[in-house]
Amino acid sequence: MRKSGNIGLLFGAGHETTTNLIGNGLLALHRHRDQWERLKADPSLIPNAIEELLRYDSSVQMSGRVTMAEVEIGGVTLPPNESVITLLGAANRDPAQYHDPDRPDVGRPNVRPLSFGGGIHHCLGAQLARLEAELVFTALVERLPNIELPEKDTPAWRRSFTLRGLSKLPAVWH
Repeated sequence: MRKSGNIGLLFGAGHETTTNLIGNGLLALHRHRDQWERLKADPSLIPNAIEELLRYDSSVQMSGRVTMAEVEIGGVTLPPNESVITLLGAANRDPAQYHDPDRPDVGRPNVRPLSFGGGIHHCLGAQLARLEAELVFTALVERLPNIELPEKDTPAWRRSFTLRGLSKLPAVWH
């Protein structure tokens, strides 16, 4: 029973977050059309673009942790066993780390998004999600380069504090 629960968790968590990465990323690229055009012109940018899309609009916006020992963060001392909320989406837009953080740049150097967590809490499926997204965006720029998102200015977001994703993303192509 426990093994099937873990498999269900991995499947569910991996499916929704990867779906959100692809949907959020496609929306961002079409809202910043120059970046979509860059990818079409130079598909070798796709692996870096995935990192940038993870940074720009992370599928996972927040995560919780518990301190194991006394720790100082930003000048505040936290005791052991203190609950902490990490705002991954905000950290990914830190202007001290990224120039012009509120604009996606598929060629941005040194992109290191916190979207998959870190350390012992790094997402087990991170590499699979990256690979799936690379395959999808490669197929889109090669097979559907003229894809359009008619509702890109009025996206339908799911209601969730932790996960960020679209409930629908209508697309048309010719």
